Amino acid sequence: MKFLNLFIVSLIRNRNVSYSKNAATLNNRETCTNLRRIQRFFTEFSIDFDIIARLLVAITPIKGPYQLSLDRTNWQFGDVNFNILCLTIVADNISLPILWTMLDKRGNSNQEERKLLILRYIHLFGLESIDCIIADREFIGQEWLRFLINNPIKFYLRIRENLTVYHKGRELRVSWLFNNLPLNTIRQIDKLILIGDQWVYLTGMKIINKKGEIEFVIVATYQKNLQAMQVYAKRWTIECFFKAIKTAGFNLEDTHLKDQKRLEKLLAVIAIAFIWVYLIGEYENQHKPIPILTHQRRAFSIFRYGLDNLIKALTFDNQIIRHYLQLLTLT
Repeated sequence: MKFLNLFIVSLIRNRNVSYSKNAATLNNRETCTNLRRIQRFFTEFSIDFDIIARLLVAITPIKGPYQLSLDRTNWQFGDVNFNILCLTIVADNISLPILWTMLDKRGNSNQEERKLLILRYIHLFGLESIDCIIADREFIGQEWLRFLINNPIKFYLRIRENLTVYHKGRELRVSWLFNNLPLNTIRQIDKLILIGDQWVYLTGMKIINKKGEIEFVIVATYQKNLQAMQVYAKRWTIECFFKAIKTAGFNLEDTHLKDQKRLEKLLAVIAIAFIWVYLIGEYENQHKPIPILTHQRRAFSIFRYGLDNLIKALTFDNQIIRHYLQLLTLT
């Protein structure tokens, strides 16, 4: 536990997962001694990831039932592909990590892998703690839809615009239902639509994507909801989380780890550090709000605000650090 605290503080101070960089700032011992200590921890020490998940939910400032965002991130280091299926709690313009699965393959997750991750969450926190699940076009399929509907779990899933559906006795491409819409106008289909053997409600809109091409955003839901598109829009918060742990925060892709189990342990440490930083950012935003730009967006994220303030305190102000410790230990 002492080492874990030291490593998390060092990780935040360095904004980097590199063993060698953290060995130099872990404490006042020799760097080579610290490096061996870090290596031993990630090689030999066992972590109960269910306990980590309970800890993460215990310290999150968000109150349940939770909107959960499901997505996958991947990158390549040398000849090794890292592929992580992650479940997060939607917070204020970002997502907070809870559970993840290391996928021992390239490409999309399959329906069974998603079901196992959600069942693990339900085992830990109960079905009643889920408000809904939000996910992108990758997360679709008959078994997956059936699993969510039968549990029942509300969902907001984007579907592919070329998907075949059944409407009024006809088989058609789903984008046809929204083809005559003006750009950026939302339409909800009043009647249930059949996708395979599952009935869902559909909400859609037509947009111009980053390539300048027409694209359809079509969201399938378990129950009719006039705010379906607005709820689905919160899916991007998990992208913000991935960006924060990579380039904007802890530079996860700088790791030279090639072992999946060691990387999974590193993710657990990063997840704790991430929520620590978010808690500080939320606290500081309440007392000194982040400036709002002319287009009504914050000048920077709560995560960035927390990270900057925590690093500054660790470097210059022991009194603030003592106050932050009380906040982070919920005392």
